[in-house]
Amino acid sequence: MILLVFDFDHTIVDGNTDVKILDVLKSRNVTPCKYDPSTGWTEYMKNIFYECERNGVTQSEMLSTLKELKMTDGMEVLFQTIKEFKDFLKVIVASDSNSWFIDILLLHFDIKDQIDEVYTNPAHWNDNLLELRRYTTNETCCRCPVNMCKAEIVSISRSDDIKCVIYVGDGSNDLCPVLQLSSNDIACPREGYSLTKKMEKFIVDCSVVRWTCATKIASCLDERLQTYA
Repeated sequence: MILLVFDFDHTIVDGNTDVKILDVLKSRNVTPCKYDPSTGWTEYMKNIFYECERNGVTQSEMLSTLKELKMTDGMEVLFQTIKEFKDFLKVIVASDSNSWFIDILLLHFDIKDQIDEVYTNPAHWNDNLLELRRYTTNETCCRCPVNMCKAEIVSISRSDDIKCVIYVGDGSNDLCPVLQLSSNDIACPREGYSLTKKMEKFIVDCSVVRWTCATKIASCLDERLQTYA
C-alpha cells in the first residue's frame, strides 16, 4: 500500500483558495483587514469571513468564486491514475485551507471519492457566516504554524501496511513532513514555490521529484505501483 499525501492550495488546485475569496470583498470595494503574523493565518481568515458577513457576501457568491479555480496542470491525469489503482493507495489531503472550501472543490473536480481523509481547519455555515476553527493547537513543532503540523498528520496516517509515502506539496508548511520521510519515500515539491527553495538548505533521506506538471508525479506513481501493487 502507498500513502499519497497532497497539500491543496497551489498543489491540487492552481491557486490559493483563501486569497481567491478576498476577490469577493474587493469586488465590493472593501479593503480586507491586514494580516497579523503574531496571530496566524487561521485567525486572519476568521476575520475575513466576519468581514464577508458584514458586507453581505453570500454562500453562493463564495461558491461561484471558488469554482473559478482550476486544477493544476496534469492533476487530472494523476487522479485518473489514482482512480485506476485506488485499491493499492491511501490518499489524504493535509491543508491549511478549510473543510468547506476543500469539499466544494473536490466535488467540483469530481475527485472526492478518491480521497480517503481530509485534514484541515473545520468550517461550517452559521446563517450567513462561515465559521472557522483551527485544526488543532500545535505546541510542539517549531517548524510548523500554530494550527497544524503536517508531519504529525503523515505519522498518524502511516499504518503498518504502508510501504511507501509520496508527499506532494508546495509551501513552507510542507517542509516538516518532507524532512521526516525515509529513503523509501518520495517528496514531490512544485517547482518555483517555497518548498523547493527551503529543501535546498537540507539533506533529505527521501527521493525528490520536482514537478511543474502533475503528469510527472503520475509517472512516478506508476513506477512505485509496479513495485508495491
